[in-house]
Amino acid sequence: MNKQNGQSAVEFALMAPIVFLLIFAMIYGGIMFMDYLNFNNQARTIAREIALAGDESNRENLMEKYNQYKDIAAGIYAVSFNVSTEGGDVLVRVDFKRDKAFIFIPEELTINYRMKME
Repeated sequence: MNKQNGQSAVEFALMAPIVFLLIFAMIYGGIMFMDYLNFNNQARTIAREIALAGDESNRENLMEKYNQYKDIAAGIYAVSFNVSTEGGDVLVRVDFKRDKAFIFIPEELTINYRMKME
């Protein structure tokens, strides 16, 4: 019995880093998901604003404005917007690219949003 006095301290020392790693990974994953949803909402808002712009000059001005957003820092990703029109549709593409070394996080993500012009 005397040799088991430090058993719980050793078990805690072995398991604590794994538990803390999982907790921080869940928090960071939630933050990344929140950023993804925010940029998805922004892409929808941009597409709607351009689709409802009215005449072609307003549409061109808005597209020029939003195409200037390149390599915006968002967490570990650099985010770029690409806005164009194709036929009667407005296309908004949001590219996420990372250049830091995170093993389990994808290097590139893309949001594509298409809306009919009114």
